[in-house]
Amino acid sequence: MSDEFTGLLGRLRVEAAEFVLPQRCLVCGRFGAALHPECAASLPAADGPRCHRCWRPGAGTWCERCASGGPAVPAFDGLRTPFTFTGDARRAILEAKFRGVTALLVPLARAAADVVPGEWAIEAVVPVPLARGRRRSRGYNQAEVAAAEVAGCLGVPVQKRWLRRTRETPPQASLTADARSRNLRGAFEVRLPDSAPRRVLVVDDVTTTGATLEEAARAFRAAGARQVYALAIARED
Repeated sequence: MSDEFTGLLGRLRVEAAEFVLPQRCLVCGRFGAALHPECAASLPAADGPRCHRCWRPGAGTWCERCASGGPAVPAFDGLRTPFTFTGDARRAILEAKFRGVTALLVPLARAAADVVPGEWAIEAVVPVPLARGRRRSRGYNQAEVAAAEVAGCLGVPVQKRWLRRTRETPPQASLTADARSRNLRGAFEVRLPDSAPRRVLVVDDVTTTGATLEEAARAFRAAGARQVYALAIARED
């Protein structure tokens, strides 16, 4: 069975479930939506003092790492997330990611788009690609679904083919911070057309150490992007 056919079956299973089963809010339990707007607004927010570059909590304007100006500074120019990866935000992302409730990604991605600073002047939105095997078994890429919604909110195009994985990598969740960085080193490649915008926003569902978004940003810089920003639905602080 081809990868394309297997992926199609996975996607059809998701769409069939969304069509047959009535939507019920993950938070309040009422019917009518996978996540009501007021319930999305109640999710644990990534607020308080945070570094303006890496979005780490408790840092004020800049954390020590980002203020150093050295090689430890993240490859992206800025990161934002609307939620912390706790409570109902965590539940919503896991339901969307592993149980096919992709309708949850719409309000989550809209909340993410709302925290993108206007001064970033984003010209294109790019989802982080899934490893081929995970995309095949799942039938969809949750970051791709979220990125399309973010792009629509920002009024810019989503580019699904600019960023691609060069190799399969083990899942990041079980790795230490150092191992995550090593795991992804050189795992992405960017192919930009000559007329491509040079201010891009890379979108993922969850960020913990920032290793995935950093490696994607490095690939974009190597391809000639002028500024690379990062956005995730939630951050695991």
